[in-house]
Amino acid sequence: MSSAHIPRVGLWNKAKDLAKPLFKALGLGSLWGTLGEKYHWGTVFLNYVAMRSPLMRWMRIGIWPQALYVEGTNICNARCVFCAYPQMERAKSTMPMGEFKRVIGEFAAAGGAEVDLSPIVGDPFVDKHIFERMDFLMTLPGVRRFHFFTNAILMKPEYAERLLGYGSRLTIYCSFGGFDQPTYHQVMGVDKFVEAVDGIRTLIEAKRASDSKLGIQVNLRIPPGNAKGEFWDFIVKARDEGLITIDGIDAYDSWAGMIKESDLAVAGLAARPMPVKRGPCHRLVTSPVLLVDGRVNACACRDVEANLIIGDTKTESLADILSSPALQDLLDKHEREDFPEVCKRCTYYDSLYPAVMRGKSFPFWRRLVAGF
Repeated sequence: MSSAHIPRVGLWNKAKDLAKPLFKALGLGSLWGTLGEKYHWGTVFLNYVAMRSPLMRWMRIGIWPQALYVEGTNICNARCVFCAYPQMERAKSTMPMGEFKRVIGEFAAAGGAEVDLSPIVGDPFVDKHIFERMDFLMTLPGVRRFHFFTNAILMKPEYAERLLGYGSRLTIYCSFGGFDQPTYHQVMGVDKFVEAVDGIRTLIEAKRASDSKLGIQVNLRIPPGNAKGEFWDFIVKARDEGLITIDGIDAYDSWAGMIKESDLAVAGLAARPMPVKRGPCHRLVTSPVLLVDGRVNACACRDVEANLIIGDTKTESLADILSSPALQDLLDKHEREDFPEVCKRCTYYDSLYPAVMRGKSFPFWRRLVAGF
């Protein structure tokens, strides 16, 4: 396989489109979800195994990312207690549309089917080009899905109809920090409770009145016991009607040591413990991010200062970057447990090795897969 191509998934997507409603009709929706998850993680591991072989290295086989993450802007309008944005020293900027179109066009032409408009830090609605970017994605039939996380503060009620127009190709994940103003302020760092509630509520009500298949998820970032009150009742009703989904987390990571347990405790949030690290983090294979300045970072999640740069789209093709020696070297370091400092401190690490391979038999599997 040429490094210029991400495996095309057209037949697989067509098969899924046919099979998913059948499974649901038979009451096997949970089985379908399990099969889909197993397929995804199996593909991730297979990609890694292929990259490690000497022949594939010589052929410059690259990663097959689940999605290309894009940092349209790294500017945010909140100061969340669980996020390292307030401490970021990297220059704040917005990606020009020309750069966005060029790289996304290259990604789509190579078979990429999913784009995530969530930056490492920042809010997509701060991006002055956000609707122009989504309009461009709608012109690319190969891009089946695009999505982003937002605090919804700038998701103005007048945006609702336009957002609904993107239909099932767009999913919006709304990070929400509390069901009363004091809690929200403490978690999100800004006094914008009313604006966030109005934006989310208006979008849900507009979806209820339409036939749009827009995906909406409310992601709770709240202390235990805070899920109560009128707005909580409203989103639970919307979930029960099938208009939205609700998700949440119980423990918050350290952003590679930038967020301390004591910072989280002030807002009533629990810290995530340091995981056992065996093998490379899957995010090096699944989650490359195009930064505002055109460089590509290997981790789209917690490397706020972009220490894990693997290439620059101003001088290299995206395909070459996704199969670059810099990425292979980073994978080698993870495999040897010679983690870069940002990875050493990270509590968000998640191995790409299946759980069954990470126990006492891990040394055997590591030698078999990676030669270490």
